[in-house]
Amino acid sequence: MNPIVHLENDHVALNVFADASAGITDKTRNILWRMGSVALQEDAPMEIGHVWQRIERSICEQYPGRFTGVAEGDRVRYTLRGRLGKEVGQFTCRYVLDGPWLGVEVTDIDESLPNLLFPTPIVSESLVFPVGVGKWVRKPMEFHERRFWRYPSWLNMRWFGGLRGDDGWLAVIQDGIADAGVFATQMSATPVWLKSLGRWKGPRTVRYRFTRGGYVGMAKAFRQWTKDNSCFKSLEEKIAERPALRNLIGGRMLSLMQARSFFRSRFEDTLETELPAELRNAAEGVVTLISHKQAAAIIAEAKALGMKRGMFHLRGWIRGGYDETHPDIWPPEPALGSLDEFKALCAERDPYVTCLQDNYQDIYQQSTSFPHGVCRKQDGSLMPGGWWWGGQAYILNSKQSLEYAARNWPQLATLGMRMLYIDTVTTEQFKESYEQGNTQSRSEDFERKKALLAFFRDKGVMLGSENGADFGIPFIDWAPVGPHRRVPGESIPLWPLVFHDCIVSFKGAWSSADISSPAFRKACLLNMLWGYAFTFGGFTADTWPRVKDVFASTLHLDDWFGTIGTDEMTSHRYHGDDGQVEQTEFSSGRSIIANFADEPREAAGRTIPPGGHVLL
Repeated sequence: MNPIVHLENDHVALNVFADASAGITDKTRNILWRMGSVALQEDAPMEIGHVWQRIERSICEQYPGRFTGVAEGDRVRYTLRGRLGKEVGQFTCRYVLDGPWLGVEVTDIDESLPNLLFPTPIVSESLVFPVGVGKWVRKPMEFHERRFWRYPSWLNMRWFGGLRGDDGWLAVIQDGIADAGVFATQMSATPVWLKSLGRWKGPRTVRYRFTRGGYVGMAKAFRQWTKDNSCFKSLEEKIAERPALRNLIGGRMLSLMQARSFFRSRFEDTLETELPAELRNAAEGVVTLISHKQAAAIIAEAKALGMKRGMFHLRGWIRGGYDETHPDIWPPEPALGSLDEFKALCAERDPYVTCLQDNYQDIYQQSTSFPHGVCRKQDGSLMPGGWWWGGQAYILNSKQSLEYAARNWPQLATLGMRMLYIDTVTTEQFKESYEQGNTQSRSEDFERKKALLAFFRDKGVMLGSENGADFGIPFIDWAPVGPHRRVPGESIPLWPLVFHDCIVSFKGAWSSADISSPAFRKACLLNMLWGYAFTFGGFTADTWPRVKDVFASTLHLDDWFGTIGTDEMTSHRYHGDDGQVEQTEFSSGRSIIANFADEPREAAGRTIPPGGHVLL
């Protein structure tokens, strides 16, 4: 079969055939990669306006899509055929070589196509996805295991890839990322393209580059892409702008949940049968968990126990307590104490900093501003979010998010705090709104979320947001990364391999269950392996005395983080086949080998005790 497209430069040779299959030669190493001729498709829209994308897909809603292409000048017009060979729709594709990059641009998509999965998968021995800390799929997923991951809610970076031995390919979604994702099943991965506000608009481009060095080389190639595309800013650059950010290096987060509102009907609505311990004897209304005076006492004791630097993260300080009245947060909850007491908490100075939690995505029916600015689904109904401590949340159009932030800032500024945590911004998939006269496309949501972060950064405060995503790196200084979990042999630290020297990632104990868990010590070890700062929370004023010894016993984690906190992570590898011993290396030359097994292990000529580590 003769190719309908042939392109070649010093780096790549490409042959594309009429069935959309392709041969791609990485000329630098004389390695041939092959794209197949089938990409699974779905009959109906894959995104239906829910706050979170349904990840699991079903074979019952999918069909094998096959393609027939005809060259038209420098483009190919493809016809997609589905079940029984029937035509489903057409689209145009342009292939472009740009140095070592191969670009595939998709345009002119027929409105008859509800979504499009294209190009076809590259044949690989293993797959790599920036899901959580990083996911390495080394054996085929189950036949019925089909996953659709969206950016940035599941993919925290806009790429994916595959390996054959040490050689790899990296796919970066360059254009249209707000309306895109990745579909994976068995040993295949394909870009997914979605309509915008019900129509196909604008180009969709994925760019491929060929790498070596396994998943580490792949991560470093994307790191370079971030530098070339204004998605990179180092911690040292950020510290130069806001010197107090150095307080986090060698420090930790002490997270204090101050108040929440309690109504039994909310637990009934979610079918919860057991109340949290702190609420079992509480009256309905605002429940104080840590007052301002109690917070001051806990902070003083944390310092006395040996916390040398770091962040005091205040949550639930807003009117009504945690989540209750966003975005109508003012005044601070009076049951916690006076405004002067609160300002004193906010006034922590070096080597400490106080951070206040806020949120401009969620709004609740009890909020004064409700429902102004809530996203509307296609049928005109309000877009519901999650069910949180404030009850049923609804999702704000980011245009109104920025308006509420600007409205609230003069009041926040009176507190004298130097750091804000703006919840959810860097972890939520982008939302559409069909409100008449106030529509929002996902691309607009993307740009407005960046504008929201830029608004607060321009006020001179240090900034955090949830989980982190590559687009947030120029704006935020830190992120809690709770979804970063370890799976032996599967988890790989892609996030720190790309961004360790750009952002302080916090992980640790967020609840009393975390602290009492038998796995707690290994969780601490994981922080050291990945180079993350430690979080300690999940207590109340009543339970702090019972956990403060655990707090003190983990302070060695801060010392290690202080030595590598602004380093680039340069490498990661597994020792042995069972995934229980891992090693990471940093640009300062420091390295750690961690043993997660329940028995001693040998690595690098050293005997490492169970649950222990060695520093090199």
